[in-house]
Amino acid sequence: MMYLLIGIVTLFILIFYFYFGHSAMILFYQCLKHDVRVNYWELAVMKKNGVPINDFLKFAIKLKEKDIDVKIKDFELHRKSGGRVSNVVDILLKAKRNKVDLTYHQASIMDLDDIAKHKKAVADSQPVTKTEDSPETSNAENAAVPESGDNSQIKD
Repeated sequence: MMYLLIGIVTLFILIFYFYFGHSAMILFYQCLKHDVRVNYWELAVMKKNGVPINDFLKFAIKLKEKDIDVKIKDFELHRKSGGRVSNVVDILLKAKRNKVDLTYHQASIMDLDDIAKHKKAVADSQPVTKTEDSPETSNAENAAVPESGDNSQIKD
């Protein structure tokens, strides 16, 4: 019975290692050490969806070291909404350093507002292009299409 349990645990570790890789396994261990709550199945789904789990685990550890509790799932949701998780982490760390009470939700809203302002500034700085047909067409284009609409007169 003991060998069966050891075999199952070893199999689980090997599957984790080959699916997530060496660095994720080390980060998973560090999460356990720093008391960051990480769900294996949640990580598997995030990896399948192309989420950078290594970065998210590093961010979670960094925030936990500063006594800021954040769920890994919040990182994924913010990323899906078009936000930059690294900016949210920076905002939270700066707020903690300056002794400002700020929740993850408030920091993520600040990041999304910043992104929206940046996109608006980029859109405003682009030159306006005409969408209507220009009345000025070349003589070659005018000669190719007869005014009567009869296509039999078009010559190649």
